[in-house]
Amino acid sequence: MATTDTIPNPIELDPVRFHSIQVQEEDVDDGLCARCQNFDIQAFTRAENRTRGYALQDVQSSATSTNTNHGCGFCSLLLRSVENVEQPKDMTQWELNPLRLPVNNNPDMYVHMTPCQDNVAPNPKNKTSAGPGLQANRLRTALADRFSEVLNASPHELCLVADPDSPAAHNNDITGRYLGSDPRSEGHFDTIRSWIQNCQNNHPKCKTTVSGVRISQDQTELPARCIHLSSSDGDSKIIARLAATEGLRGRYITVTHRWNEQAEKCKTTTDNLCQKQQPGGIDLSTLPKLFQDVFTIALQLDVQYVWIDSLCIIQVGDDGADWRKEAPRMAQYYQHSIFTVAGTKEDITGGVLQPYSDDAMPWGRDSDLVRLPYRSQDQTRTNGHFYVYKRQFPVVDDFWATVRQSKLFTRGWILQEWLLSKRIVWYTPRGLFLECHTDGPRTEYQERILVENAAPRLRSALQLKGLFYFDNSDILDFWYKTIEQYSTCELTFPDKDRIKAVAGMAKEVGRVLADRAGEVVMHDGLHHETYLAGLWLRDIHHGLLWEEDALAPRWSVAVAEAPSWSWASLMMVVRWPERDKEAERAFDVVGLCLTRQGVSGHQAEYAPERGGWAVQWPSGEGRPRRALFDPTNMSACLHIRGRLCTVHVRGYLGPEGNKKAAAATGYTNRPPSSQWRAICSPSRPEIIAGWASAERRLALIPGSNGMEGGIMCEDVGVAVRVLHVSTRFVRTGALIKRKDRVSDVLLVEEVDPRNHVYRRVGVGRIFDQNLVAELERAKKQVVRFV
Repeated sequence: MATTDTIPNPIELDPVRFHSIQVQEEDVDDGLCARCQNFDIQAFTRAENRTRGYALQDVQSSATSTNTNHGCGFCSLLLRSVENVEQPKDMTQWELNPLRLPVNNNPDMYVHMTPCQDNVAPNPKNKTSAGPGLQANRLRTALADRFSEVLNASPHELCLVADPDSPAAHNNDITGRYLGSDPRSEGHFDTIRSWIQNCQNNHPKCKTTVSGVRISQDQTELPARCIHLSSSDGDSKIIARLAATEGLRGRYITVTHRWNEQAEKCKTTTDNLCQKQQPGGIDLSTLPKLFQDVFTIALQLDVQYVWIDSLCIIQVGDDGADWRKEAPRMAQYYQHSIFTVAGTKEDITGGVLQPYSDDAMPWGRDSDLVRLPYRSQDQTRTNGHFYVYKRQFPVVDDFWATVRQSKLFTRGWILQEWLLSKRIVWYTPRGLFLECHTDGPRTEYQERILVENAAPRLRSALQLKGLFYFDNSDILDFWYKTIEQYSTCELTFPDKDRIKAVAGMAKEVGRVLADRAGEVVMHDGLHHETYLAGLWLRDIHHGLLWEEDALAPRWSVAVAEAPSWSWASLMMVVRWPERDKEAERAFDVVGLCLTRQGVSGHQAEYAPERGGWAVQWPSGEGRPRRALFDPTNMSACLHIRGRLCTVHVRGYLGPEGNKKAAAATGYTNRPPSSQWRAICSPSRPEIIAGWASAERRLALIPGSNGMEGGIMCEDVGVAVRVLHVSTRFVRTGALIKRKDRVSDVLLVEEVDPRNHVYRRVGVGRIFDQNLVAELERAKKQVVRFV
């Protein structure tokens, strides 16, 4: 094997051959070949682009035929990382250049190695370092010949880790950490401490709430109740009681968990509240192991208080009064906590602090964790060691499988708890993930997930959390994206929790909108903003245009308390169309009610004011007062002055019809499959005038074939009234461009003809210009929308 450096820009060979190294006998690993026993991590700092390599034939030989029992461990890792990598080809051999040298079609292959951070290749233009040391937690490998710049990279992740107190770690050459399999170890708790400290010191976004309020890092305002923790002198026994902490300051941890039988048994009620408030009043043996482990985590990190909803909010006995008071405060509770603990195991009965099995470790079996000698920059002798392993699963896939696809993430409450938590520690079946509002998730081994490396679904989820901040100029678009994701989750009690589970987010979004309007945010509510059953009055024309996601299962549960025009009225997956900023509003809200009114005639409780405010009707003398912002509002009625007309809804359009209807109505991001039906004018039923998506059953034309309501077929039309919501403009024409008017409509059903009360049954768009004109000519009338 050649060792000369005189050839221009070759790969530097063997990161061991250029220096005489004194190897300590205790650092020699019998599982390595002679070359790898002399491995020199510092050699990479002297190579161009930090790249060196081994000849592939040498790697193959050492991996299978050394003096060790199973071949050289490191060479085996290298060989496995490139065994399915295709040999790169010199594509210049087909160039018509008489001066080029003959092409060697079978050059000697080399395994190229490049130490890097988080699998990001070093930038050759950046000669300055962000700090001392090599700063590597990955070893990128690729297959190529010695001289070619064409490399075929390996898809596998070779990880570099060092013991926390080792020279390799102290010198910052190896940034990955080897902590072992016990999450109770001091190394794990030290990692969490360091992560919290770094976040608090260096992340401005993590030191303020979503609405821009500064968060105290040491002594923040405590929730109304917390679990107070202490331990008896000379004993590790934990003493817990429920403490009234409203108005006090301190540090606390929050918890997100799935409600199960154990949580049900230990919940706080009006009957056991006094008992739990006594010293030692919480019997730990009655608590889920998850809660007990959280108490251990808190005390290990010198945190005295823990907030758990099932224990700190009265669940039974007060007719829901404590829940109604506490639900909006969750925005404050999760944002001001030191961090949130989340356990994602399918079976959480054993808690989150059990040691991980060998198969659960990132490297799988111990034999896949290879120890290499470490040499510091003095270049005279080895100084300890570090480890290399090939990850069983890419870290991005690991996070997706153990966190985002966990049973916990199907829980409806988890979304706002995740979005609101400034820091969250995920205890998964395969280790920890530490996630904050600023950085992407990272493992306890200091492997960071980069948003740009994530698959599209995970990338959009991680970006969603970053968008939840007061500097986001499109905070309402964030709201709709969040509700789309929330609608995929499950709720044990949808009638009670469909709106409450996002009340904390709603309060923060309302505060951001208040700041934009220059309004004072009152302590007891937001006086400028009206929030109606999950929608915002200031954006009601876009908010009403939600649609059932045709790719998801059809809804099966209705939420009786919510109005039909709210996404919250049905337990189903919803989505919103892309916003048209030039759209013209087609109806006016002339009144509204914030309490349940039924379907009969009634007077409006409030009249809307410019800017989305709601003003209460004056009673007697005196000025009208604004309604308080209520993020838990679930019952509402809209009094609308708008245009209605009758259309016919016919059969399904089919894939090709869907495509044409989407193009004609300017519908972007059309799903590959949708349950759109044809809208036709009653005067021209043979011409498709638009599309309709009905989430509720449509009543048939009276007397049509004697068929029962709700049945649709390809040749029977259904007479349906539509409410004109807004008009958007779609550019059409090949040579001569023009803007066609397209009507956004809601399909409505009259439930009380005498009082003009309607409910929503679907949504659609009309593109036929004759029907659009007919709709716009209709006389405006006042209707109640329930």
